[in-house]
Amino acid sequence: MSERFEVIVVGGGQSGLVAGYYLQRAGIPFVILDAKDEVGQSWRERWDSLELFTIAAYCSLPGLRFPGNFNRFPDKDEMADYVEAYQRRFALPVRLRTKVSTLTRSGDGYRLETNQGTYEAAQVIVATGAYQNQYVPPIAAGLDPEVFQVHTGSYLNPGQIPGRRVVVVGAANSGAQIAVDLSASHDVLLSQGSPLPHGPRRFLGIGLHWWGDKLGIIAKPLIGERDRIHKKTILVGPSLKKLSKRHGFPLVGRTVAADGRKITFEDGTSAEVDAVVWATGFRPRFPWIDLPIFREDGLPEHFRGVVEQAPGLYFLGMQCQYSYGSGLIWWVKDDAQYLIDHLVSARRASPVAASASR
Repeated sequence: MSERFEVIVVGGGQSGLVAGYYLQRAGIPFVILDAKDEVGQSWRERWDSLELFTIAAYCSLPGLRFPGNFNRFPDKDEMADYVEAYQRRFALPVRLRTKVSTLTRSGDGYRLETNQGTYEAAQVIVATGAYQNQYVPPIAAGLDPEVFQVHTGSYLNPGQIPGRRVVVVGAANSGAQIAVDLSASHDVLLSQGSPLPHGPRRFLGIGLHWWGDKLGIIAKPLIGERDRIHKKTILVGPSLKKLSKRHGFPLVGRTVAADGRKITFEDGTSAEVDAVVWATGFRPRFPWIDLPIFREDGLPEHFRGVVEQAPGLYFLGMQCQYSYGSGLIWWVKDDAQYLIDHLVSARRASPVAASASR
């Protein structure tokens, strides 16, 4: 026996909750399914010293202001507390500890198999994020088993890292922050690949994202250049050279090989290490969605989250889904509003969807 809802949102992070906010405002019956034990848990599981590079004003979700000074940089636990408060404030129906294992077509709608039973829905919003799968390059297999390895998605604090010398592979925002975190207790090498564009955390005393918002840069559509932009990021904060000098760790080139305890860099130099932190990012992976909608790179074919090949299926919160802001906290509301407007229009045109709510 399956439970049926008109709309099911998969994922109870900020994107899924914002989708719920707009569904609630539209008067559409829905439920949010989330695999975690509590709302906000994904934020709490990040490394201990994580501080957002987005000022508090741009950590807000629609309908509820983020607390405190607008121009400060919240930490990950403050963000978790806020997400939890947001869910309570609007009484959004989140079913926790409900992991979706399969999403398939079922008649005019969709069937979702979970560890808590079967669900059916006329329309589904996938709000799990496109980058849940930790990527570690194949060269990692060449390291000695005694070399401790951890991806940034599982890194917590310096006490987790044994030995003395550690190389952080990847020098974008996560890698740079973790290199600083480790520098007081370890001999750190920060391995940089392609140079990244760099911007200060604040410009003229105001957070960088305030300027990006007021100048219309972050919300600008990326039509025609999305595939190029989504592979890049901006290093926000002090430059790598400044961080290197300030915290006393050397910058080294791209990591090209790993053998035993030795890491080799692009210029031919190498270092013996006790541990490696792989700050090598995430890759899209939706193995639980059994539908022919994906490109070779693992991302779904869509326009602004609307999947034409699978009517009633939507994606939300993916990096550069429509604009650079699509994967950022404040701007997810723009894509969410668009999707719910599209969903409402489809609902009015579909007698099947309309009857599901009666």
